[in-house]
Amino acid sequence: MNVQSRFLFRWRSRLGIAVALFVAWGVLNASLAIFVPASLHRGGVGAVGGLVMAAPMDGMLLGRSLDDIGRSDPRLNSYLVTFMDTMCAQMMSFAILLVGVTWFGLRRGQAWALWFAAAASIATFVYYVPIVAEFSRMGVLIDASALVTFSPIPVILIVAAVGWSGLRAERARSTEPQSV
Repeated sequence: MNVQSRFLFRWRSRLGIAVALFVAWGVLNASLAIFVPASLHRGGVGAVGGLVMAAPMDGMLLGRSLDDIGRSDPRLNSYLVTFMDTMCAQMMSFAILLVGVTWFGLRRGQAWALWFAAAASIATFVYYVPIVAEFSRMGVLIDASALVTFSPIPVILIVAAVGWSGLRAERARSTEPQSV
């Protein structure tokens, strides 16, 4: 009997589930990075139901509704739309890297890829802590819709745990003695 070190990726495994979910998260981010700017350029700043938080909260911070800005202030509308372009550019960058790290690293059993995919996926939400604080500081009542912004965090942590468990299981399976 020889002991061979091999790694065989299987979609129907815990690691396969984690890979599929991280790729789906990347594809969702890429899709939104296309949809949001396209919608804003077509329909103005009020076209997507909110830029930072929900539209009513964004409107409270700005002192008027996004639809009102779109109708009555073309320069501010243009600025907000192009500012969202810069944010969506970063989202696209993140999406491409997440899919690449997941597909070429995690799918091949590389533990580093799992930690980078999880950390990158959670990093976005860390920035919402000061965003929520700033909205509150400016007197904007934060409603339950703001909490939805943070809802992917537990899901990402669960996906990372499933991925880690899957990596360990696949590594154990790949080092089992193979008959020649």
